[in-house]
Amino acid sequence: QPSPNSISMGNFAFNPASKPITVGTTITWINSSGFLHTATSDSPGTELSSGDVGNGGSFPHTFNTPGTFPYHCTYHQLMGMTGTIIVQ
Repeated sequence: QPSPNSISMGNFAFNPASKPITVGTTITWINSSGFLHTATSDSPGTELSSGDVGNGGSFPHTFNTPGTFPYHCTYHQLMGMTGTIIVQ
């Protein structure tokens, strides 16, 4: 059972694709597919950069600043693998 603060990386999509959270929340991306994925910020200067996350791997990141943080998978962005974290 995934935690409420986890995001699945599978089927070439982030699930959920949009995630509202509060400041100080740690989100953990979990790769549930046989492909490499990344969680990489769309905004330069934002520290969200998972690097390659393999099958069964995970990447935690704590959001300490309010704002909207769109991100993508470097490998599958053109297939629509994008997401947004909304920090309130």
